[in-house]
Amino acid sequence: MQDEHLGRASKMSDAPRFTIFTPTYNRAHTLQRAYDSLHAQTLRDFEWLVIDDGSTDGTEALVAGWMKSVDFPLRYFRQDHGGKHMAHNLALKEARGYFFSCLDSDDALVPNSLERLAYHWNTIPESERAGFYAVDGLCCDQYGKIVGDKYPIEPLDANISQLKYIYRLRGEKWGVGLTEIIRRYPFPEVALGTYLPEGIVWQEIGKKFKSRSVNEVVRIYYIDEAETGVTVAKKRSLGAHAMGRWHYYTWLLNNDLEYFFKSPLPFVKAAIMLPFVAWTSRQTLADTFAGLNGLGAKLLVLSALPLSAMLYIFDHARALLRTAR
Repeated sequence: MQDEHLGRASKMSDAPRFTIFTPTYNRAHTLQRAYDSLHAQTLRDFEWLVIDDGSTDGTEALVAGWMKSVDFPLRYFRQDHGGKHMAHNLALKEARGYFFSCLDSDDALVPNSLERLAYHWNTIPESERAGFYAVDGLCCDQYGKIVGDKYPIEPLDANISQLKYIYRLRGEKWGVGLTEIIRRYPFPEVALGTYLPEGIVWQEIGKKFKSRSVNEVVRIYYIDEAETGVTVAKKRSLGAHAMGRWHYYTWLLNNDLEYFFKSPLPFVKAAIMLPFVAWTSRQTLADTFAGLNGLGAKLLVLSALPLSAMLYIFDHARALLRTAR
């Protein structure tokens, strides 16, 4: 996927404490805020990897201009358009930092984000640290309003499945994880050019490792950018990123069904949506059921088939109406 000759670097650092990577696809108009927020970090021991996912909007020239004056290590790589998960895998291969994280191309960090996350990581007792892989905090929007739920206690030491199914926390969070652990769990290289939900990796890591979570804002999540334009159009389409979601729902029903009685809604949704995204991405029901490992998962999807079919008919009719207008 990577065009090797396009990988370029500014000032090098053999082993920075943090690798922050930004996947970007035609987001030159928002990438400046990520750059500015890294430039303003109070802790300077980091590198920034920009993974250009085949942009055609001048992103390469923009980053090349920053390389002439940037005061932290910045490396640029370009790949054929494969999706965020492919950019993530490339960044992991290139990362030199002890910690690793993704900063989206339309977001920013608060000035002391890395400093505070490093501090909170160091509060984990050394005797317990082998069971942890990450430390994370809250996000706010560009107006300072917290996005999503705060953690019920601070610090909260839990794995991601506990956060999702037991504490049922909603909304954006952001943190950093140990590069050596995350590197063991690359994204499957499927559904190229589309979005593969990130839970397929983070929930897998959570089976063995915990994170420490704190109620400090570390990332600015720009609501106006996230909720307008192309993103809104994709959200309105139930079939958006169908192939990636097919892989994710299959993984979820195969791996996390033990939490069904604690939090049934995510699994009911997955059971309804799995046949829908299969039909939308031209997968067969036979392949879909063959991909489910347990009898419980198969029975759940089978019982949801009437709702899946109704949803597919409704979405297809809505698409025809939009086309006719």
